[in-house]
This record gives sequence, C-alpha cells and structure tokens, in this order.
Amino acid sequence: MSSLVEVTGENFPIFQWDILEIERNSFPSPWDLNSFSSEIDRSISHLWALLIDEVLEGYICFWIFANETHLMNVAVHPEWRGKGLGERLLCKMIEVGISEGAETAWLEVRPSNLVARSLYEKAGFKEVGFRPRYYKETNEDAIIMSLPLSLVPKVLSA
Repeated sequence: MSSLVEVTGENFPIFQWDILEIERNSFPSPWDLNSFSSEIDRSISHLWALLIDEVLEGYICFWIFANETHLMNVAVHPEWRGKGLGERLLCKMIEVGISEGAETAWLEVRPSNLVARSLYEKAGFKEVGFRPRYYKETNEDAIIMSLPLSLVPKVLSA
C-alpha cells in the first residue's frame, strides 16, 4: 500500500533520516538537515513524502508563489527507481499547484540527468532555456523546463 503524506514541522522528525539517506544517495551535492528544515518553515514551500508499506521511498519539495510552481528537489530511493514513483511525486506537485492557482510549473535539471529529463518530458515539460554553470559543484549548466498547467488534464492519478 502506498500513500503520499505532506511533511510538516510536526512529522518531519519521523521522516528526516530517511529523506537524508535518499538525498545523499541521489545527488553530488545533497541538501543537509538544515536545508530541509528551512523548507518546512518557508510558507511557499511544500514537502511531500511517498510511503510504500509505511516506509519512505521518495519525496518532492516545491514552491508555489506568484501563480507559479517551482520544483526544488525530488528523489526516489535507488531500489524503487524506474517504478513510477517519480511520476507520482511530480503529479502531486502539479495537482497541488493547480489547486492553489498556479498557472505554470518550472524546474531546472542537469543536462546529464537523462532519466529526470525523460520523466519531465513525459509529464509535458518543455525546454525553454538554460542557466550557465548553475550547478556549482560540477560547473554544469541547468536546462530550464516549463509546463503550462492549463495543458494538464483535469484529473490526475496522483
């Protein structure tokens, strides 16, 4: 059985170590505990955990402000990758964005992250630009992608 749970200041201590473990296994420059704590305290930020049999296997963090949704971070436990969890998390971001009046979703992605790029393209995101040397630890550019939320079907399977 799987479920999506909003992570709040109250339940973050339950999830924090699982989130950090997945984060460390997913990124060359992972967020630390303070980064996630700051997101929970930020009014525009939303953090959701995906649980399978009550075990955290993925999460997504996004901002909603000025009629926009901006993906900040998404990761799935390595053992669960390729099984649709990333898609489910992305659908949750889109669903929450639409429910809060966002008109466009935005994200940045590494050109080398072909799996993530494929996921975003499958969801309807299109490349609209790039940010030179956006990723400081690797000096890699970022591809900017956007999705007009008016193009998203009214019913999402999130």
